Amino acid sequence: MANDTSPQEQGYFVQPENRVIEVSEDFLPQYINIDQLPISLVSEGVGLKGVFGHNLMLSFVYMKPHSVAALHSHPEEQIGLVLEGEYEFELNGVRKLIGKGDVYIVPPGVPHGARTHDKACLALDIFAPPRSGYREMLEATHKVMTFD
Repeated sequence: MANDTSPQEQGYFVQPENRVIEVSEDFLPQYINIDQLPISLVSEGVGLKGVFGHNLMLSFVYMKPHSVAALHSHPEEQIGLVLEGEYEFELNGVRKLIGKGDVYIVPPGVPHGARTHDKACLALDIFAPPRSGYREMLEATHKVMTFD
């Protein structure tokens, strides 16, 4: 894509001088299709798929109807987005039914959890830095659930 404007005139999308750079062997650029990742069952009716970067991670959270993600906290910052369905999210003692398009922000150490009612829910959680032990938890989970 040719562009005759200078980088300063391009604003937010400044083009790099080189389109390909040398990267570390332990953190390579890649493409991942989430449909090809297994869902790890972490509690009854609650499954996770993780995608890991170096300084952040994505967690796709699949919850069947009438399931619970127990109240918990962690030192990592979390922002979540409901992609499909709905769940009752508890955030620092306040419960709210949230659905598609709703975002929740969880500061480090704040207690939170979720419960589905009659509808299933798919949410995307983003963590920075990546949740400690999360990759190992997914790898150690032997049960795999389906989310239909």
